[in-house]
Amino acid sequence: MSRRIDSPWNLPDKTVDRADEADREIRITDFVLMATLVLRTETAGPFPLNEVCMGLLVALAAMRPARGGAKLPTLVVVFVGALLALLLYSGLANQVDWSRRIGHLVIMAGLIWVFGTGRISLRSAGLGLAASLVVVMGLATVGIGGDYYPGRLTGFLGDPNAGAYFIAVLGILAVFFCDDRWKVRLAVAAPILGGLVLTYSRTGLLAGAFAVVWVLLGRRLGIAGGAAMAFGLVWIVDNIPKSLTTFGPFSDRSGSDALRNRIIAQERVQISDMPWYGHGPGTAKVNIRDLEFFFHNSYLATRQEGGWGALLLVLGLMVVAFLLLSKQARNGDIKAAGVQASIIAVAVMATTLGEVLLDVPMAIVVGFALGQRLHRNESSPDG
Repeated sequence: MSRRIDSPWNLPDKTVDRADEADREIRITDFVLMATLVLRTETAGPFPLNEVCMGLLVALAAMRPARGGAKLPTLVVVFVGALLALLLYSGLANQVDWSRRIGHLVIMAGLIWVFGTGRISLRSAGLGLAASLVVVMGLATVGIGGDYYPGRLTGFLGDPNAGAYFIAVLGILAVFFCDDRWKVRLAVAAPILGGLVLTYSRTGLLAGAFAVVWVLLGRRLGIAGGAAMAFGLVWIVDNIPKSLTTFGPFSDRSGSDALRNRIIAQERVQISDMPWYGHGPGTAKVNIRDLEFFFHNSYLATRQEGGWGALLLVLGLMVVAFLLLSKQARNGDIKAAGVQASIIAVAVMATTLGEVLLDVPMAIVVGFALGQRLHRNESSPDG
């Protein structure tokens, strides 16, 4: 018998071999705090509500023991540590206000650590994401939470494209981790798919479609074949003919597409003269006719903030997380395949949104991947 820690937030200190049994328990703090992740609401302080709650989740989970003495893989520690050091150096060297951005990255690093060492109940986190996404999207359809883009789902998710990023990436995790029963998973998947469609985000829809392709087909490939397929899916997004992105409900996007092209052109101008360490944290913005816009490509945004080094470190972190689950996914662990699909969705969304690769959902996905790897001895065809 394992010893239970008598605390409202502690998970039982069970060994890795008993991890799946422990994770069936619903931890209310994990559920509630993860449910706030989709609330992209500003506060009086420097961080939005969801990041404040993520910081609280890290603080609470830090008091729990690692599951079975689990530690983060060495490469993950190196990549995360080097990324923080590089961006801090860039902020100091460029003499920009780096404190908020570095604080944001510290929260992301903390999330990777607590998830990756089994201090968070993955089922509780998945169920929290599922409940909050369904509720927030339901409220948005009736106009509660704001209607910033009439005709497109926004609400508490804010911008429809950023909302699509949260729905696609976190929705995949919600579907596969909310419950082990396929009937429940399908019941959660239906409204999430509907919400994704209602955002009318072309990249979001592609991310969702590619996630399905990966779970059904890609996960069955070997490491080399799977990696090639994942890269190919992301490449397709950035090379789709324009005629295929402006048909039907997207035929009126010529104005926004023109603005996007101007923003990306200015992005390339700004990164063309950057030092090797980039222009500093929080500088991924451009000015068009005296109006400020965030970068519209996260690969370029990451280079702007920390140079090629920052981009390679972030991508390296995602690749390691993806590959760590390859054997599990190929052997029938559907949850591992779901996390891999979510990683692909992050890479896809990063092609048209600036705040992706250095944003909290990316850290959550990597954390889920590292947490699910602790279940490698529990893998089964039905998840």
